[in-house]
Amino acid sequence: MHCQSNVSKFNILLLSTIAIFLTWQTLSNAQEQVILLRNGFRIGPGMVSDTNTISANANQQTSSNHSIGSLDDGLRKTYYYPSQANTLAIQNSTASQPIEITLPSSAEAFHTGNSITILGVAGLTPFNMHGRRTMTIITPSDREVLLQGITTLSPRFAKVELLHTEHSRYTLDQRLAISSIPTDKLHEILRHELNLDSPDDWLKMVSFYTQAERYLEARQTMIEALQRFPGDLADREPLVAQIEQLLANQNLEEIRLRQNSGQNEFAIQLLKQIPTEILPLETQLKLQQDVENLQTQLNTINELTQALLTYVSQLPVEDQTIIEPIQQEILTQLTFDTAPRLADFQILRRDDSLPLENKVAYAVGGWLLGPGAGIDNLAVAKSLILVRDLAREYLNEDNPASRQDLLNRLRQQEGAQPEFLDRLLENMRPPKSPPSPREGDPDGLSRCQVTYAKGEQLDYVVQVPPEYDPNRKYPCVLAIPGRGMAPDMEIDWWCGSTIELKDSRFRLGHATRHGYIVVAPVWMHSDQTSYQYTEAEQARILTCFRDALRTFSIDTDRVFVSGHYDGGTAAWDLACSHPDLWAGAVVISASAGKYITMYDENVQSTRSSRDEVPLGFYAVFGEYAKGEAGDVLSGYLSSPFYDCLAVEYNGRLREHFMEELPRIMDWMALSSHRRIRNPKEIKTTTMRAGDRFFYWLEAPAISPNLISNPFQPLNKANAGAFEADIPDPTTNILRISKIPSTQPSAWVWLYPENVQFATGTVEIQFKGKKNRFALQPDIGVMLEEARRRGDRQHVMWQMVVIP
Repeated sequence: MHCQSNVSKFNILLLSTIAIFLTWQTLSNAQEQVILLRNGFRIGPGMVSDTNTISANANQQTSSNHSIGSLDDGLRKTYYYPSQANTLAIQNSTASQPIEITLPSSAEAFHTGNSITILGVAGLTPFNMHGRRTMTIITPSDREVLLQGITTLSPRFAKVELLHTEHSRYTLDQRLAISSIPTDKLHEILRHELNLDSPDDWLKMVSFYTQAERYLEARQTMIEALQRFPGDLADREPLVAQIEQLLANQNLEEIRLRQNSGQNEFAIQLLKQIPTEILPLETQLKLQQDVENLQTQLNTINELTQALLTYVSQLPVEDQTIIEPIQQEILTQLTFDTAPRLADFQILRRDDSLPLENKVAYAVGGWLLGPGAGIDNLAVAKSLILVRDLAREYLNEDNPASRQDLLNRLRQQEGAQPEFLDRLLENMRPPKSPPSPREGDPDGLSRCQVTYAKGEQLDYVVQVPPEYDPNRKYPCVLAIPGRGMAPDMEIDWWCGSTIELKDSRFRLGHATRHGYIVVAPVWMHSDQTSYQYTEAEQARILTCFRDALRTFSIDTDRVFVSGHYDGGTAAWDLACSHPDLWAGAVVISASAGKYITMYDENVQSTRSSRDEVPLGFYAVFGEYAKGEAGDVLSGYLSSPFYDCLAVEYNGRLREHFMEELPRIMDWMALSSHRRIRNPKEIKTTTMRAGDRFFYWLEAPAISPNLISNPFQPLNKANAGAFEADIPDPTTNILRISKIPSTQPSAWVWLYPENVQFATGTVEIQFKGKKNRFALQPDIGVMLEEARRRGDRQHVMWQMVVIP
């Protein structure tokens, strides 16, 4: 009760401090709103409005009768589809009014000039203590140096305007996220512009940091203020405890994030640093329970390993020899993430009526096949060990004859049944090993090579998160760099810059914290200036991606294709060309042309399966750099058949927009953003020879008259179409209405999600004709497709050729 009373008093003190020192603000709290979208994503607070288009072309109008929703939080506008079906709630914001600090530069802002056409930025100096910097721009006629100044600071953004000079001709109002200003520089600007002899201005600075959720700076500033003004601020001393509690809660959220990302050691270390005594009693009890749960799990792991050692030691020597490698594997690799594999063993090991060899079989089978395997036959368990080893050899073998020999050996094994092989492939470690780290690279960074056509070596870079465990599946970003960007720049953008501490080099960026693997390929030729929409470019990128799947433990249901500039355009094109590969696409400062404008159907749901949107789409761009992307996005945002958000930064150019990354990570974490493996209906467009595989349907070859040259104007009237559906998953019927093959033929890929193999037959209706085929899963097909595509999480079991 005492704790709750103090918290209440602290809240009153903090809110009153903020209320007293509010300066001029443009919006009233009643006007600002928060939007909750159907997929669970939250936008706001900000001002809600609507528009007919976000195109840079003033004459561009959407073909839909629907408008586009917009929420402006001062820093950026977030566009969304505003129907009642897509917006679960629109509520007035209950957040405190953001404090705004007006800097002296505001009196020098130039407001009467012309708008400016900027082709690029050639140089940008850091802000000085006055919040000023110079920007060298490239205009259609020349280069010019402009003077910019921060005129307003708020916890959300800094307003940066052109300042009056002798040669002032332009107006430009840019918004920068507060997080994009280095901490020491923001600290310097605030202390220079505020009156450090005024306790009120110190409290204003504390309120600013608190609203920006920079609680460490708020705490340090409040302590310093109390030291400077012990008498004037004596009644404000409880604010320190209030801010410390906010900081502790923030650290608790970080601990939970790290735990969910498989970074348990880091979470435990961070937990030890939290002063739990300042937390509410309920939170303290919850933390204590979490610690006890972790200890229980550790005890269980120790008990399981000891029990397994005991049981294996009592087996015949011949069996011990076979099982010993798996036993050592379990002893060294059993973790919080892999312990569920031994759930059967954990439950049944205490059953005295169960023979010893059955208990060991449960342990081995669970380790190899995953939770719930239920393998109680030691002979089968021993066979599974050899099956996994042979399967790994097959996946790594380049020689077709050697692969056939391995397949023949596999067919002789009792454990080489399709059901077992499917689970073995999913639960085994990646078949390839990462290259050795290079000296000077941060922890978890790999520089990889893969052989492409005609022996060409392709380079790509991979960053894995801390405490990476090849037995755990990790979400992934395929981050495609743009022209002039090294792959390391994409790694830095997603994972954070390298931090050096004693003998360690590590990262603390957002993808690192969220437990993502980031793959950045080198895909452009040295003399290439832009993305050209060719199949060769896509093949280079996908070759690197598939090699990464063979080398790193990637959750193929949670792969997001992304990129900046030309890399963003390539990511957009890949999302449209191969929607069955991705959970979503994130494109930053990308353009949209050629096939992207023709393939809109590939990333939208059908009318009969409206909830099955192929993938989520997140676009970020500057207000003055929309280009033709705005035209395409307007179509996405004005239709109920897409899952799309577009973010426009106010007053900004074609930039990298790192400040958007926290919201991107939240968007990618939504449960709706998982790859759709088996849609009820396929309805896609193709205009390239390589764009011939969608989900479970493949054309052996695209008719030449339907293939368009990317270097020539495209006409959608010449496009090919795939149309197919599964009318009822329980009937084992698949229907193919259209396929753009050279001959009326199709390849149909079957797996447990689209047919029930136990029924024995499948009916495939092809252009009105009923074809019945025996269901005969083939481990040769399974292994070859896993080797070729790199996806071991969802394996094809059988291919049917329809002539």
